[in-house]
Amino acid sequence: MLCTNKWRLPAIFGLVLCLAACGANYHYEEASKLEKQGLFLKAAAYYKIFADRNPRDARAPDAIFKAAEIYSKNFCLCHKSKPLFERLLKNYPDTPLRDAAMKGLFVCPDYFPIDKRQVWTYGDSETGGDNASQETRVLELKTGGEAVTGTTLYAGSVVVSKQTKTYRFLNNELIETQSGFDTIVLRYPVEKGRAWTSVSAGRKVVFTVQAAGLKVKVLAGEFENCIKVKQQMEGLPSWLYEYYAPWTGKILTAVAGEGYENRVMELLKYEETQKN
Repeated sequence: MLCTNKWRLPAIFGLVLCLAACGANYHYEEASKLEKQGLFLKAAAYYKIFADRNPRDARAPDAIFKAAEIYSKNFCLCHKSKPLFERLLKNYPDTPLRDAAMKGLFVCPDYFPIDKRQVWTYGDSETGGDNASQETRVLELKTGGEAVTGTTLYAGSVVVSKQTKTYRFLNNELIETQSGFDTIVLRYPVEKGRAWTSVSAGRKVVFTVQAAGLKVKVLAGEFENCIKVKQQMEGLPSWLYEYYAPWTGKILTAVAGEGYENRVMELLKYEETQKN
């Protein structure tokens, strides 16, 4: 006769529940371990498996977001991150990760990261920073995604000037605010030929993405998938070219005109800093 030991039914049922719960925890916990070990692609895969199998788990939105962030920020695999951000926004509309997911959906790759405390050090291209250098540091991260930066310009070891700027994303635009003026520095999605008009120091400026997918070598190293943005100020015969690298930011500034382009300042190093 089947089931003569009736106590086995609840025991087996409990075992099944335990295995299901343990399985859910396993994929999420394993993803966290792999991420800490620097095995990011495996971690992303485990986060995705967890979310696929446990869509009602409170950790599912976080798992989807972490997988998308790994694909975008660590590997520039925007074609993998965007469907995950879209899924997060569609299936979990009330998640507190909504704003970050919206940014991740459109700002990939991010050519001007302002979401961490970091510092960029630049030097003049001719002497590698001996004659002139510049340090830009994220001073404050405000609620709502704004970042306050401080820039110090040196002539040799002498401080020449200091500037404070605020950056924020609004309607897929990166906006720089300085001395009461708002300048649209980048407009997403970034693609070759895209142009927009803004104002800098009270003067009209036309920005144009001249090229994308560039490999650019500067003193800090070689960067791939870079963009080249032209800044043409109204009434001037020359213009600026600024080169940006994914998840790094500006790596090179050049002055150009008809038939020439001269490097001026380039990235020497870039690092994340600890909170003061």
